[in-house]
Amino acid sequence: MRKLTWAAATAVLSVGMLTGCSSADGKSGDSAKASADAAKETGKTDTGKKDAGKAAGKKDSARIGTAGTACELPVSFEVAKGWKPKASSAEDARMLAKLYDRTSAKASCAIDAKPAGLLGTMRVWTADRTDKSPRQVLDAFMAEEKRVIEQEYSETKAGDLPAAEVAYKEKSPILDEPAPKRALAVTTPKGTMILMLTAFDGGEYKDMLPAWELAKKTLLPVS
Repeated sequence: MRKLTWAAATAVLSVGMLTGCSSADGKSGDSAKASADAAKETGKTDTGKKDAGKAAGKKDSARIGTAGTACELPVSFEVAKGWKPKASSAEDARMLAKLYDRTSAKASCAIDAKPAGLLGTMRVWTADRTDKSPRQVLDAFMAEEKRVIEQEYSETKAGDLPAAEVAYKEKSPILDEPAPKRALAVTTPKGTMILMLTAFDGGEYKDMLPAWELAKKTLLPVS
């Protein structure tokens, strides 16, 4: 699909968050789709802002997860240039739990791709349990995902840790095409972690995969 202007895309993403809370309301879905269609008709690729976002990220990748970093987690990993991590507040965690109807894990950290010139987020979900395998953790997490139309699981490694990963697609409430997503689960002595990649569309998803692979490759348990 053709890229949207940054203002239009941000507006459409906001509509998507609202309609995600009431997907049963057909009128809300139609309204969101109409907004997306209108944005596509008027939107043109904003390469200037995208390039500026990438230029702003000309600094070394940063590691998060340990004490004193932006997000304290059961694991640590490197964040790609320009991506901005922020710990989820208790209020954010409650809102996201309600939005996703999620009880298996809580939102702990959001890593925003927008400063790097991309529309998407890597979100970290955590839970205190240590008695589940990565696949069991991932299965419980995915059971709470809505509108999944395709999914492909694999056993893999995140750093040196055994991990379970799934690449999947969700029916989008605002776009004609399905939204690609990805999730990865690991278990550590300090709890479990699920890393989730959400992109605005397939093009953004492809551009975000190097940041995903960096996080996966550099992941370490926090001692």
